[in-house]
Amino acid sequence: MSNGKNQNPDRSTGFLLRDNSRFMKVAFSERVSGLTQAQWGALAQLSRHEGLNQVGLADLLEVQPITVARLIDKLVSLGVVERRPDPNDRRAQQLFLTGKAQPLLDQMWEAGDEILDEAYAGFTDDERTAFIDMLVRMRSNLARVAQGGARSRDVFRKAS
Repeated sequence: MSNGKNQNPDRSTGFLLRDNSRFMKVAFSERVSGLTQAQWGALAQLSRHEGLNQVGLADLLEVQPITVARLIDKLVSLGVVERRPDPNDRRAQQLFLTGKAQPLLDQMWEAGDEILDEAYAGFTDDERTAFIDMLVRMRSNLARVAQGGARSRDVFRKAS
């Protein structure tokens, strides 16, 4: 294991994940048009979590709720998202995609598939599957670390 000294950024997992993510975002932005990356991200999350409220969407997008409010206002004005009253909380509204969102999502998924095919050029099917399996395992490990960190901060706050 590396102790961090003399770390080569070209071989560092963190740098490589960040760089690959950045390159994928650039390639995606070049292939899809009409919306900002933040708007695409909101549509993608809502396609997976319809009925979510703005606070829940803000958590998924890792932004402040006020940022999501403005983002949703724009998507509502474009006719791709609608707000509906939350039957369990009269102060909250749930977010749903409209039929106008589907062509945009189709364009988004198609561009994503093309970019991934290019990213995996030269990989065998087994390598691609193994790599995805490793990333899933890494995400699970990091989620545990993040949850443990949150518990540690909570314990520290209670002790203070």
